[in-house]
Amino acid sequence: MVERPIHRLVDGCARLESDELAEETIVTIHCQEEIVVRLLASPYDLEDLAYGHIYCENRGEISSISVTDNDVHLTGTIRKRPAEDLLTAACGACTTGDIEIPLDLINRTISLDAELGEMMNQMKKNQPRFAATGGVHAAAVFDQSGNILLLREDIGRHNAFDKVVGACIRNKIQPKIVGLSGRLGWELVAKGVRSGVELIIAVGAISSAAEALARASGMTLVGFATNKSPAVIGDLSRIIDKPSSTG
Repeated sequence: MVERPIHRLVDGCARLESDELAEETIVTIHCQEEIVVRLLASPYDLEDLAYGHIYCENRGEISSISVTDNDVHLTGTIRKRPAEDLLTAACGACTTGDIEIPLDLINRTISLDAELGEMMNQMKKNQPRFAATGGVHAAAVFDQSGNILLLREDIGRHNAFDKVVGACIRNKIQPKIVGLSGRLGWELVAKGVRSGVELIIAVGAISSAAEALARASGMTLVGFATNKSPAVIGDLSRIIDKPSSTG
């Protein structure tokens, strides 16, 4: 977070004060002196970001990592993105190269025993940067009882997902249930498929491309999770104790 001067409009009058703004900067990931990818991201938890991005995008394996300012240096077997790519906070799948569609199938191994809305409420209570700025997204990994295991924040939804998966890798946790603070698009489902996530629960809507990939892979999606009537796509048996239908 950074503090900056702003004008606050109060009853039609401008009042000078300071406010906390969400940080956004270019983060560059390098491997053996070559640029792997440049990301517009929040400049914290960068080791988690690098581990998660490489894993979620199926771009190789990291042997070692170091961070200097907003540059992340890796060793390992890493496939770099096209040099022209700059992944913004709004786009996790934008590239001048080919977009790889994950073909993995997700088997059901979990059954959630928790209330969806309460899980999302607990996630929101554990977002200090959102509370201060109103300008960042969050991704959280839950256990089957609805407890938060890990949570990460970032200016970009896909970066937050990468960060929490990277944190799981570094803490030797297999992410199975992920909560998201925003909408649920294709690139987030793709990241989930590649990292073995079975259930994604989102505060916002599910896109048509996300729906199609979830059905093809066997993942369960929940949209509008804080509403009284959430929307569910895929295997219902992961969230309620009854056989799944074709919904």
